[in-house]
Amino acid sequence: MLINDVLARDKAPRSTTSTSELVRTIARKFEQELARVVGDVGCEDLTAMRFEGFLSDLKSTLADIGCETIEQVLESRDSTESRIVRDGEVLRYRESTGMHWLTSFGRVKVMRRVYRADGGGAGSFAPLDDACGMRDRFMTPDVEEMVAFGAAMLTANEVAQLLAKTLPAGPSTTAIQNVVLRLGTEIEDQRVAIELGMESESPLSCEGDTLVVSWDGVMTPLREPTKVAWREAGVATVSIYGEDEKGPVKLDTRYYARMPEKGMKTLLEQVVDQVARAGRNREFREFAVICDGKDTIWNAAAAHPEFQDAVWILDFYHAAENLMKAAKAIFGDDEVGAARWHKKIRGRLLREPNGADSAIRSMRRYRKSLRKGSKACKVVHNAIKYFCYHRDRMCYFDFVSMGLPIGSGPVESAAKNIVQARLKRSGMRWSRSGGQHVLNLRTYLKSNRWDVMWSTITKAA
Repeated sequence: MLINDVLARDKAPRSTTSTSELVRTIARKFEQELARVVGDVGCEDLTAMRFEGFLSDLKSTLADIGCETIEQVLESRDSTESRIVRDGEVLRYRESTGMHWLTSFGRVKVMRRVYRADGGGAGSFAPLDDACGMRDRFMTPDVEEMVAFGAAMLTANEVAQLLAKTLPAGPSTTAIQNVVLRLGTEIEDQRVAIELGMESESPLSCEGDTLVVSWDGVMTPLREPTKVAWREAGVATVSIYGEDEKGPVKLDTRYYARMPEKGMKTLLEQVVDQVARAGRNREFREFAVICDGKDTIWNAAAAHPEFQDAVWILDFYHAAENLMKAAKAIFGDDEVGAARWHKKIRGRLLREPNGADSAIRSMRRYRKSLRKGSKACKVVHNAIKYFCYHRDRMCYFDFVSMGLPIGSGPVESAAKNIVQARLKRSGMRWSRSGGQHVLNLRTYLKSNRWDVMWSTITKAA
């Protein structure tokens, strides 16, 4: 419950007179302080330095008034009962204690009435904490959102430095880490509710007619008991594409990321769920899965019936990359010859029906001229094997004719921007849970669906 709701709640009615007097008292003080600040800036000629001082004084005044207003209003709205009933148990008023809360106006100390049941060891309960949604919390929701939003992009220490500059009183690094821990866990717990909210308030764009799924892995440093271990985290995208005169156009994307786990199990479950949601109330002209050449990725696709009807596409960049390896092996030091052959075969691969077969035939011809057992011969052999294995996923002429994208750019970008940029900075080491808390925040931010996620978890608090 937000603080505004506290003012409206009717558990402990206040008279109009007492409320009006409280407002008048606060307003009088604000008027006096504002008059002082404005008067100070008008005493001498205005300069850049005096203008800066004026802004600082005004912010300080607003912060002071804000803190005092919060303290007085909340204390005036606290329960006045000598006893209350909670969960069928009678709790009696024991004492009033102060609790420090960090607000966007600064740190406030709110006096709250505390109730306990009879008998030793009974827990305490402060109705005001519950009414404000502040039970077991230090920061108000707006400050928590600033912290979470910052932590999706920056380290806890950097967020602390940033908020120290922007708020009258900023949270500590430890407090920020605690918020990320709690919110990351809440996102995991509220995942179903969040996705239902997404489906109703922020579904994937309804303008395009092509659904494209991609996923990939990115090595991430894990903190193990005795060493640093590099394991593969998973990233995935579910995108809607339209088309213009230049070809496919990406209109909207949902990003997903999971810390290392066997078979990318949770990641693919989330992708499958999003595919089902996207197709619940509409039909797509085309549905495609675009990934690189790792066997594990395609085996994972084969394990999910939801992907069986999709067009499977090997990312064109990876195909061209393997073709270049063959070109360098075939032509050796002749860089011009390698580039010329690569350009010709790459063009066939892209623009001709059965372009993969043409590439395989050409590589086989050149392989005959290479010494058997040589490194170059092995490289070309592996390239041929790669093309043969992925032949059905290399029908780029057909894919382009169908209006499909042929590159896994969104998921490659996600690997860099979601995982690498945040989890692979110098000296970073992560536990699986700690990294996941950050990724939970970052994926909603990068998907441009932060507000729906935040609204869902704050309502559940």
